Amino acid sequence: MEPQFWHDIWTERKIGFHRSDIHPMLQNHWHSLGCEGLDVLVPLSGKTLDMRWLASEGHQVTGIELDQRAVDEFFEEWQCQPAVDARVDGLADHHSGNIHLLVGDFFGFQPEARFEAFYDRAALIAMPEAMRPDYLRKLASLVVEGGVGMLITFEYPDGEMDGPPFPVRRPELDAQNWFRVEQLERQEVIGYYTHLQEAGVTSLVETAYRLERTAEPAA
Repeated sequence: MEPQFWHDIWTERKIGFHRSDIHPMLQNHWHSLGCEGLDVLVPLSGKTLDMRWLASEGHQVTGIELDQRAVDEFFEEWQCQPAVDARVDGLADHHSGNIHLLVGDFFGFQPEARFEAFYDRAALIAMPEAMRPDYLRKLASLVVEGGVGMLITFEYPDGEMDGPPFPVRRPELDAQNWFRVEQLERQEVIGYYTHLQEAGVTSLVETAYRLERTAEPAA
């Protein structure tokens, strides 16, 4: 999947993955993770309102987003004018208050220190199956051992849709070596994502997991 694909998504406004509310599973379970006050990494953040919620809960939030428009719209809708700084890894840091949005390739992100917490609502499911091990390896490299995060996935019947979003099932998560996985909540949500229902998807199951980083990624 090439970067231009995601630039086209934003150009053509095919952003049905963006929610106009705070994700209820985040609100229901975030405080059970035990990461109060920790800095939170949000990979492939888009302009999700979930970052504003995390910031309001006292977290320093760092989102990474490939497309400049998503970052611009996030701050416009928040009615904030961010400062912009260049980073040594080539990413541009747009920041206001306790939110930093970095524009650039997630796989090229090189932070000064690892994160103790993370939130992934739409990153892993945006990756085709062949890319997901590399994504999880990179994510693990950015998180301290013992760090915790929330992952939200989709599942739907095979053949009903060409992703993204792609289905990610529990056996795939259990097969990786970097995170301990615990299910938090599982719900049928096709009624919320009406654009997918109209496209012929008959069932969409959303699952929230607690992930704890347990092993050092292989070089």
